[in-house]
Amino acid sequence: MSKCMRLLSVLCGALILQVSVVVRAGNDDWRPVAEQVISELDVALSSYQAGHAQEARRSVIQAYFGPFEGEKMEAAIRSQFGIEPAFLVERQFGALRKAIKQGAEQSDVIQLTEGLKQALREQAGKLNEAGVSRNVFEVNQ
Repeated sequence: MSKCMRLLSVLCGALILQVSVVVRAGNDDWRPVAEQVISELDVALSSYQAGHAQEARRSVIQAYFGPFEGEKMEAAIRSQFGIEPAFLVERQFGALRKAIKQGAEQSDVIQLTEGLKQALREQAGKLNEAGVSRNVFEVNQ
């Protein structure tokens, strides 16, 4: 094998290894899930600030049932850290929905939204630190 071919083989092998590490890290990183939820919460807040409370409530519900539950973040928090941390985050979702429904002051809705966003980021960090795989709840692993 020529020197050039060996070098090419080594470089290809290194590239494949890097790609597999990035893919694996992406599958174990809960931050993108938290950021998906947060993105939907930002839509909710913008809708509320524009006077569209019903759209805002729908966006909060979508944030909860979409990425938070759909990507199994709630289940991962509950199984890794117990029911209380999961319940506290769920309660924050409920408080935000309730505040929007009741027509709360924008400052209150902002405060609730920011608190929930902070909690989501903290829980994502804790799940990452604990090494909880995002695939942990997939069938046929």
